Amino acid sequence: MIPKNKKIAILHPYMNNIWWAVKMMIFLWNFLQGKWNEVCFYTTYFDKELFKNFLQIEVKVLSKFKISYQIRKYDYIIIWNSPMQFVWVLSKILFLSKAKILWWHHHYPWYYSENKGFQIFLKKYLEKFSLNFIDLLIWNSFYIVESLKKIYKREVWILNPVVDKEFIFYKNKNLAFDSKTLITYWRWVKWKNVKQIFDTYEFLKNNFQNLKLLIWWEGEELKFYKEKYKGNKKIKFLWLVNKKSIIYNLEQSNVFLFPSKVDSFWISALESIFVWIPVIAFNEKWVVEIVQNWQNWYLVSDSLEFSQKALEVLNDKNKNIELSRWCVKTRENFTYSRFEEQLENIFLKLRG
Repeated sequence: MIPKNKKIAILHPYMNNIWWAVKMMIFLWNFLQGKWNEVCFYTTYFDKELFKNFLQIEVKVLSKFKISYQIRKYDYIIIWNSPMQFVWVLSKILFLSKAKILWWHHHYPWYYSENKGFQIFLKKYLEKFSLNFIDLLIWNSFYIVESLKKIYKREVWILNPVVDKEFIFYKNKNLAFDSKTLITYWRWVKWKNVKQIFDTYEFLKNNFQNLKLLIWWEGEELKFYKEKYKGNKKIKFLWLVNKKSIIYNLEQSNVFLFPSKVDSFWISALESIFVWIPVIAFNEKWVVEIVQNWQNWYLVSDSLEFSQKALEVLNDKNKNIELSRWCVKTRENFTYSRFEEQLENIFLKLRG
C-alpha cells in the first residue's frame, strides 16, 4: 500500500527549469501529499521567478550537508538525479537516518560508457558504494531497467511518467488533418538530432506549397536554424508555451517528428499521442515501449526513411486518421491509475 501519515522528503539537485523531470517530481509530491503525508521538497538551487506561476509546494533550499541533516528523521527519501544519492549516504552515515530510500532515475547514466579521467572513475566508484544504502532503484522505462540491471547488479522497478492533466483529460475533437503541418518540441541539446527536423522540412517543402513547421523550446542546436530560417513565415520558432497552446498547435498538425536517437523517454511525444497526433521516430529500443501494435507510430531505420514516412502521412489523409485512432491504445497505458498501481507495487516491495 502507498504510505499514509508519513514524513517523505523529495530531493532534486537544481530547480532551475520546468522540464519533465522536475515536473514529475512535483507531480509525485502532490500525489503523496494527497495521501495525507507530510511531504517536503529539498534542493540546492531554486529559481523562484521561473516557478512563481507554476509551483505551490514547500521548497527548502539548503546546502547538500544541511539537507543530509534535515532529512535524518524522515520515513522515506525519494531522490532524483546525482549527486543527491550522496546526500542521502551522508544522512545515513553521519546522522544515523533510518529512512527508506528510493532512487528514481529518468535517464541512462551515460558516464558508465566512458572510461576517461579520474573524475568519472571516482563518480562511478562512489555511486556504486552509495547503492549499499539505497533500498530500491526505480527507473522510468523498461529499456533503461534492462540496461541498468547489468550496470548495478540490482533489481530495478518501473515507474512510468505521466503527462499533465490537460492531456490526460483531453477529448478528441475529430481532427480533420486538412493542413500540412509538422510539429515537434523538446530541449534541443546536441544528441536530440534537431538537424533531422530541418532535413525533413527541406525534403518535403517542394511537395506541399503550404507546408508548415512548428518547433519550440530552446537549445544550443536550435540557434543555427533560427538564423538560417529567419524571415521564413512557414517555420514558427516558439519558446515555452502553456498547455493550452501546445494542445492547440498539436490539433493543427498532421504528425509529430521525434528525431532523437539517444534518449530514455520522450514525454513530449507521449503528449502528442494523447492529442491523437501520430509520431515518426527512429526504431530505437526506448521508443518501442510507447508503441502499441506498431500502428500509432512510424518507426524508421534511417534519415531518408524518416522523411519519406512524413511524406506518406501528409499525402494520405486516411492513413493519417488511421494512425491517429490507434493513439488511444497508448493513452490507456499512461493513466493516473496505472501510475498509482506501479507506485503501490514499489512501496509493497519496499516494505516486504
